Amino acid sequence: MIDTVIFDIGKVLMDYSWDQYLHGIVPDEIPYRTLEEAVFLNPCWEEHDKGLMTEEEELWDFISNAPDYEPEIRAVYENLGQCTWSFPYANAWIGELKARGLKVYALSNWQKRIFEQNEETMMGFLGQMDGYHLSYRTHKNKPDPEAFTGLFEAYGIIPEQTVFIDDNAANIEAARKLGLHAIRFVSYEQAKEELNTFL
Repeated sequence: MIDTVIFDIGKVLMDYSWDQYLHGIVPDEIPYRTLEEAVFLNPCWEEHDKGLMTEEEELWDFISNAPDYEPEIRAVYENLGQCTWSFPYANAWIGELKARGLKVYALSNWQKRIFEQNEETMMGFLGQMDGYHLSYRTHKNKPDPEAFTGLFEAYGIIPEQTVFIDDNAANIEAARKLGLHAIRFVSYEQAKEELNTFL
């Protein structure tokens, strides 16, 4: 019997897109593409999710990829949280699940700076949950199995009684290998319908 739901956050409970934000800083195509590669498509982004660097170290990771654009990269980093915003259904969906007596958690790869700039908004749904692990605090990124097992151990979660919802295929595969039921998120309507079949 399912008694627990674990949510990813990015692209599931909150949207994430740098396009409009970045165009506001560098409207021209060439600098836009340069900064996109230097910051948002930079492989070091995932390392930053682990929260092991200072903000200045993170900045230099980005700047080193496009040193001629240091002022622009610093401007991008200043308000990085503007690339994320809560989906309008997030709070109500969590509230509905809690009202049905389910335990609800979040497990997400999330950078400290982005969290701090969105904390008030995010706490609307995180505050309703029974707990959450963010990678910048645990220093473990999905799909690393230890990211999942750390959450299980912290809250006494039984994988076979739990549904995990994430938009990332690799995370879904890792979750299933650990015994979780898993739904790959495509849309709110699709994921909610699939979740209801488990419940």
